[in-house]
Amino acid sequence: MEHQPTRSLLLFGLAFAVTVAAAAETRKIEVVARKYSFEPSRIELKAGEPVEITFRSEDTKHGFASKELGLEKVVFSKDEPAKVSFTPDKPGTYSFKCARFCGMGHGKMKGEIVVIP
Repeated sequence: MEHQPTRSLLLFGLAFAVTVAAAAETRKIEVVARKYSFEPSRIELKAGEPVEITFRSEDTKHGFASKELGLEKVVFSKDEPAKVSFTPDKPGTYSFKCARFCGMGHGKMKGEIVVIP
């Protein structure tokens, strides 16, 4: 009987460690770009959730940037995807756009990242 509190404490510690590890796991998302759209063009994330977005092109060179989230411009092509990693900390709706001129419809190539609490 005297080992029961130790066993309970050990089980609590393991459950806590598993919960923390799961919470810190990076969510991976792939975004495909083509003239003149992103798919998906709307990405929903949770505040505090680490995320890695891989951008891939199906045609020509494209780019990604979100000034509102402080995400710098990355350029990617069919043969060279690009990755952006970040952890959004504030709920809101943030726009992103193609950051490399890709043709006459370039200005319409936009999307949004929605961060929920």
